[in-house]
Amino acid sequence: MATTQKEIGKKIQELRKGRGWTQEALAERSGLHPTYIGGVERGERNATIDSFCKIAGAFGISLSDLFKLDRHDLEKLFNAPADDIMLAILKGFRAQVDVKGKLAELYLFKYLEHRKAKGDIEDFEWNDLDSLPDFRIVYKGRDYRAECKNLRSGEDGIYKRSPSFKVEVQKTRNSMDGTATRSYRVDYFDLLGVCMFNQTGKWDFVFIASQYLETRPENKDLLKVFQPVPFVQTSPWEKDIIQVLDEIAKDKE
Repeated sequence: MATTQKEIGKKIQELRKGRGWTQEALAERSGLHPTYIGGVERGERNATIDSFCKIAGAFGISLSDLFKLDRHDLEKLFNAPADDIMLAILKGFRAQVDVKGKLAELYLFKYLEHRKAKGDIEDFEWNDLDSLPDFRIVYKGRDYRAECKNLRSGEDGIYKRSPSFKVEVQKTRNSMDGTATRSYRVDYFDLLGVCMFNQTGKWDFVFIASQYLETRPENKDLLKVFQPVPFVQTSPWEKDIIQVLDEIAKDKE
């Protein structure tokens, strides 16, 4: 118990210092005495739940977050509690878009893990380099490149006159030399995985071979930025990635 008190006290001290507060500043914000705060931080005082609630409230975090001693790597990296990191994301539209993009990749990663465990694919790799597609998949001894994108969000009214949703298919940034190279060449990846979350609230996917994506009228070597995704999944869109991989493999024979 004494060890736990010391660990909680150390965490409170880290949170306080991370905000640049003195013990007096934390005491003022929590309505507790500075001497009491000092005793809690040193693990010498057996604080009440009420006191911990006041301290958590002063930091703007939940009591469960205060008691969570095994900090996530991201909490260590930013020297901030999970609640603060979540709040920062909630307050930033661009941050939410970025997080949803990475979550889509994470859930596709888990999907591929499951398919690998079943023996459906031999191997795969999740890339995080601008120069590479998001995933490399090994299927029947061949490498295939897969890109992962989210459906565009928005109310149903946006699509009243359209038979499909839209997915934005372009790179997140231009090349390092500043040239406008966000467009994908038709041969940059073999298949596209589109996460449906923005329209369905579910982290599931539909897949399509890149050969079926629309190209720009003025340049057939480049893909259109906005690609249609049917409301109801129909060929060449598939819910099973293996069907798409088989089709690509057959085309390459």
